[in-house]
Amino acid sequence: MGRQALIMVVAYSLVFLMTGALMASGTVDAFNNAMDYNDTGTVQNIAISGANLGANYVFLNKPGLAGNMWWTGWTTPISYNGGTFTVRMDSVLDMYGKWGRLQMTTVASYNNTNYTVTVLFNPSQFSKFALYAGSMTGVYFEPSDSVFGPCHIESTLNYGNPSGGTMTYGAYFGGKVTTKSGIAGLTSPAVLPTFAQGIQNGVSIPLSLNTTQLVTEAAGNLFSGGSLYLTLKDDSVSYKTSLAGPVTTKAISQIAPNGVIAIDKGTLYVQGELSKPLTVASLRTSGSTGGTVVVKDNVTYKTDPRTDPTCQAMLGIVGYSTINIDTTAGHSSFTVQGSMYSQTDGVQVVNYNTRPRGNLYVLGGWCGTQIYATSNGTTAGLPVNVTYDERYRVSAPPYFPGTNTYQILSWYE
Repeated sequence: MGRQALIMVVAYSLVFLMTGALMASGTVDAFNNAMDYNDTGTVQNIAISGANLGANYVFLNKPGLAGNMWWTGWTTPISYNGGTFTVRMDSVLDMYGKWGRLQMTTVASYNNTNYTVTVLFNPSQFSKFALYAGSMTGVYFEPSDSVFGPCHIESTLNYGNPSGGTMTYGAYFGGKVTTKSGIAGLTSPAVLPTFAQGIQNGVSIPLSLNTTQLVTEAAGNLFSGGSLYLTLKDDSVSYKTSLAGPVTTKAISQIAPNGVIAIDKGTLYVQGELSKPLTVASLRTSGSTGGTVVVKDNVTYKTDPRTDPTCQAMLGIVGYSTINIDTTAGHSSFTVQGSMYSQTDGVQVVNYNTRPRGNLYVLGGWCGTQIYATSNGTTAGLPVNVTYDERYRVSAPPYFPGTNTYQILSWYE
C-alpha cells in the first residue's frame, strides 16, 4: 500500500508539473498573441493615417497639375503614435499608356512590424459627370427629364412644369447631384425632383479647358480654319474640309496616334460609329470665331458597353463654343454615345421649339457653361434621356478636359 501511494504521488506530481508548464506556455502564447495583435493594429492605423495625410496633401496641392510642383512624398520617416511612416509618390501609366496616374505607397513601422497601403490616383475629368451645367438661367428640368448618373450644377438647379396644371412627379436624377447654389422651383406648382442618390449643395467645380494640351496631342493632324467633316467608321475616320470636297479615309491610329483629332478656329461636323478611344475637338486658340461642333447624325459605338465588357470605344466631343444637335437628319430622335463638353456655351438642339417631337438619348454625358431647353415641353423638340456610361467613373476619352484635381481609383492594404 505504501509503495502504491508513493507511485500515485509521483505520478500526480508529474501530471501537475506538465499541466503547469503547459498553462504557463499558454499564458505566454496568449500574451504574445495579444502583443502581436496590438502591434498589428497599431502599425495598420499608422499606415492608414499616413495614407490619409498623403491623400489630403494631393487634394490640396495637386502635384503636377494646375502649375503645382511635383511632390515626391515624405521619404524621411515621420514619427506617429509610437511608430513611423513614409510616403512615396510615383507616376504610373494610364489606360492609354500615358504618364498621368499617381501611385502613393505608404509604409509604416511599429515594434519591428511593417504595414503597407497603396493608393492609386487618376486625374479627375469632366466626363465623370452625366450632366454638368454652369448656369440654368431661364430653363428648368421638367417631369419628362431624367439623368442617370452624377450631375453637377455650377449655380442653382431649377425645376418646374412647362405645361402648368397638376404635377404628380418631377424630374428624376439617378446619381448623386451636387450644386453650387442649391435648388429652386420656377413654376407653380413645381414638384421636387427625385434625387435617388442624394444631393449636396455648396460644391464648386468650375470648367477648365486645356487648349494647349489638345493642340499638342493633335500635333501634325491639327486642322486650321474653315470646316472639318468627320464620319467615324469603326477604327477609321473619313474626313473632308468642305461639304462637296474630296473624302479621305485613314485609320484612327494613323490620323490620331494620340487619340485626338482637332480643328482650330473652325467648325467640326461629326457623325458615325466608333470602336476605338477618340476625342474630337473644335478649339479657339485666339480670336473670336470658331470652336463650334455640329452633331450631324447619330454618334454611336460599334458595340454597347453596357452589354459588351470588351468595348474599347470611348468618345469625347469637345467644343470651345456651342455643340449643336442638328435637324437635317431624316429622323426625329438622336443618339449620342460619348461625353460632350462645351467651354463657353452648351449643347443646343437646333429648332428645338419647332422640330418634330422625339428624344435625345445620350450614353455618357455632357458638360457646358449653359444648359438650354431641348423641347417646348409639349409638341416639339427632343426631351433628354441621359444614361451614364459607368466606365467614365474610372477612365475618360483621351485628353478629355479635367477638373485640375485627382480622384482615388483604388485603395489597397
